[in-house]
Amino acid sequence: MKKYLITLIVALLTLQMLIVQPQSASACSCAFVEPKEAIEKADAIFIGTLMEVKQERKQEGIVGPILNRDANLFDVSTVFKGINQSQIIIYDNGEEASCGIDLAVGESYLVYVYANKEGEYYTSLCSRTMEASKAGEDLKLLGEGKAPEKKAELGSKMKRISNKDYDMEFAVGAVALAIAAAFLILRRRKKS
Repeated sequence: MKKYLITLIVALLTLQMLIVQPQSASACSCAFVEPKEAIEKADAIFIGTLMEVKQERKQEGIVGPILNRDANLFDVSTVFKGINQSQIIIYDNGEEASCGIDLAVGESYLVYVYANKEGEYYTSLCSRTMEASKAGEDLKLLGEGKAPEKKAELGSKMKRISNKDYDMEFAVGAVALAIAAAFLILRRRKKS
């Protein structure tokens, strides 16, 4: 009986370590960026209407760092720099505390975009991304812009974006199988 109790305690502690993970704390502090500097540094700049927002969970492998971010689908109306398609998915960190940006579906924005090493586009609270109606100074510097030339339909790509933690489900299942196997082995030994 003592062996069963020790096995059960070890299994429960292992399960707890897999399930309970520390939350990262972060804060955002932004330096003011002049419009000219922001225009030079941005990889892409456009005006677009936010069509959809989905939270995405991105992780490298089973034990890699977890990145929760928002995927923002924009319908692009005017292009100033860097892109030439009618729809685009732009990522942000999801929470203002970690420099994410709070965007509202249906609103039109002037979006400053930066590419990461994987070629994904990001914006943040620290960029000059803002409602298009409040972007007068930036729009004067950017000029007229142009309509996007390439037709893109990214709704199906948005459907594949998920915030599910399949790694955790796998780990919990593996621990449950290990516990069941341990009980079967102990039970067989006890009968012998």
